[in-house]
Amino acid sequence: MVKFKKLILAIAVLFIVGDLNAQTKKKATTKKKPKVVVQKPAQTPEKEAPAALSSTPAETTGTPAQVPMAEREQIVIPPQPVETVPVNKSAINGAAEKVITDSLSVHPIDPSNVLYRITNWRRMDLKEKINQPFFSRNNEITKFLIDGVKSGVLTAYTNDSVSTVLTSEGFAKNMLMEETGGDGLSEEEKNAGFGTVGTDDGWGGTTKPSSTTPAKPGSKPAAGTDDGWGNITPAKTPATTGTPAAGTTAAAPQASTAAEYYAKDLTILEIKEDYIFDKQRSRAYNSIQTISIIIPAEKTIKGFDVPVASFRYKDLDQYFRSNPKCIWYNYQNIAQHKNMADAFDLRLFNARIIKQSNANDAFLVDLYKGEKAGLRASELLEYKLMEFEHNLWEY
Repeated sequence: MVKFKKLILAIAVLFIVGDLNAQTKKKATTKKKPKVVVQKPAQTPEKEAPAALSSTPAETTGTPAQVPMAEREQIVIPPQPVETVPVNKSAINGAAEKVITDSLSVHPIDPSNVLYRITNWRRMDLKEKINQPFFSRNNEITKFLIDGVKSGVLTAYTNDSVSTVLTSEGFAKNMLMEETGGDGLSEEEKNAGFGTVGTDDGWGGTTKPSSTTPAKPGSKPAAGTDDGWGNITPAKTPATTGTPAAGTTAAAPQASTAAEYYAKDLTILEIKEDYIFDKQRSRAYNSIQTISIIIPAEKTIKGFDVPVASFRYKDLDQYFRSNPKCIWYNYQNIAQHKNMADAFDLRLFNARIIKQSNANDAFLVDLYKGEKAGLRASELLEYKLMEFEHNLWEY
């Protein structure tokens, strides 16, 4: 028991000694903080101006004069000149707008969204049954186009590039039928002897009478005619002078008998359109650019198609929509006639491809050497365009 008490006492002594050593070390390490004395600034009378604002230097006092922050010296770093390259934003924006606004389409597509583009020329025969709603009586599409040019509402162009405007005089000239001289023969055919009808003189000879009036019995045969016995009276040629004889008037020049083509005669339209695949909307569009009027070959003496004028489809769309008479005649349901502009947007027509953009600007019949081969190539192109859009999503 005595040993236990001694052990407890020794432990207590050790604790006391350790505590004393720790206190002495703490006193040795801590330093005495200096006493901070706050000096109050010298008070000045209210009538006197502050020392910082007075013109005379402040008197030397125990505290320095305080200077306002606004009057202290500040270090100002001048801005470094930065070399900038002038950018003509108007030119850039103008070029971007030109790319979009120069499109002849009614619904232009931003060039950045165009994944694929190709131009097709199509021939639309208005005599086909599927196209006859565009060619109903008194509502022919060609009639509206002709009336639009004559009234000054539509602007006609010389070709489908729509770069050269066709004047009203030029349009009227293109609408005139070719003159045939009244007998359906050209000058070359007349010179070759076609169209001359002779009479038999009774002896196997054929002569051309100068007059169609029969001679009276007992009268002298007319000049240049056969008397029936093989004697031909020569025709008298009147002397020609620079001025007509007195009492006579000069013959007036014969007026031209040429007439304009009727709207029913113009049965061919040529459509120029762009096949565009829009990658943003993930679908293909047939964007009509121009429509041209063509005189069919069977209506011309030359024997081939003759273009009359071309029109921007953007202008035609506004013209059709502003005229309620421009209707696509729905013969299956006359309560559902459509405007021609809507009919074109819905592709309610048939027009086969006759040319696709190529380096030689050649038609299919020229590339494939024949009408039959060209027709087959046209059908093949239709399937290729359809498969192109389909195969883009084939995995």
